[in-house]
Amino acid sequence: MQDGAAVHRANRVYEWFEEEEVHVMDWPAKSPHLNPIENFWEILARKVYAHERQFNNIDELLECIMDCWENINTETLDKLVGSMQKRCLDCAMAKGGPTKY
Repeated sequence: MQDGAAVHRANRVYEWFEEEEVHVMDWPAKSPHLNPIENFWEILARKVYAHERQFNNIDELLECIMDCWENINTETLDKLVGSMQKRCLDCAMAKGGPTKY
């Protein structure tokens, strides 16, 4: 999914997509509620900073991120991906307006 952000429109990005035979879906700009990866980042951030955790350096932070990443269960990911049909239907029903996501 590409939401039109400048970083996604770079020529090199499109070249890479062609080289790797990646088929891209156009996506409305500024629509994070439709993209389950945004929910994933929120879940990961909550785990990383649980109990107001602080880090002394970047290495500690990166280690924690990797540990949390590896411990997110696949059921959580399946639910996020599985929600796409409902997200799109809700968006259509709202005629592109706000949804509960």
